[in-house]
Amino acid sequence: MDLELLTHPAPTSVSSRFRQLVAEWKMQSRFLSSATQMAMLRPYQRIIGIGPSAVPLILEELKRETDFWFWALETITDENPVSPEDCGFVAKMADAWLAWGRQRGLIS
Repeated sequence: MDLELLTHPAPTSVSSRFRQLVAEWKMQSRFLSSATQMAMLRPYQRIIGIGPSAVPLILEELKRETDFWFWALETITDENPVSPEDCGFVAKMADAWLAWGRQRGLIS
């Protein structure tokens, strides 16, 4: 059995689990400048592991605060709405993903 499960009981909902993992990820990634390093952190990988039910939560988080959620979104959805000319421009990448989420009714 995973020792972490013994010391950290599972939250009662996907949203609670997501918020917990986001807090852990932000704490662990605060001094990293590499998006790849950020995406390889265990909490980020666990967010990806939540699967499609994490997508609206990620989009809401992205709407609240622009951050490096693009890897997770692309991995979970197998899509990438960011145009090649906008790659590397975080604000434009966020806008593309938020528009994608609105078009699919995942966020308002």
